Amino acid sequence: MEKVRAWEAPPSGFMKLNVDGAMVSDGSKGGIGGIIRNSRGDCLAKFSLSTGSGPPIMAKLEAILHGLKVFFSKKEFARFRLVVECDCAVAIDWISSSVTCPSIFEPLVRSCRELVYSHSVVIRHVSRFLNVEADLLAKEGIG
Repeated sequence: MEKVRAWEAPPSGFMKLNVDGAMVSDGSKGGIGGIIRNSRGDCLAKFSLSTGSGPPIMAKLEAILHGLKVFFSKKEFARFRLVVECDCAVAIDWISSSVTCPSIFEPLVRSCRELVYSHSVVIRHVSRFLNVEADLLAKEGIG
């Protein structure tokens, strides 16, 4: 059994984006959510949006991409580096390494990878227990 830990703040000079995506059981509709915090743990931005149909991994990738776009669209965040955390190890592997993904996901993965590498983003997998708020925002996005 996994030990439950608290959310960990990013180091000074960084912000942290926690994201998640969720789908209803039949894959007919989904939601994405994310929260951006500073090194003090203050929430500086968050999102909760409805997304289309598809497999759960699609929602996870859409959440990562949307979160990256939100972060890089805010001029006040420009002086900070970013840590992205998601509870989907497969999505993280596809983006952070040369692991191939099914062609249906390639455009999303490529878009995420371009932002991650061009801005030196740290992207990592975290347990679901450390991603609870992003999960709740994703589920709110479903409606």
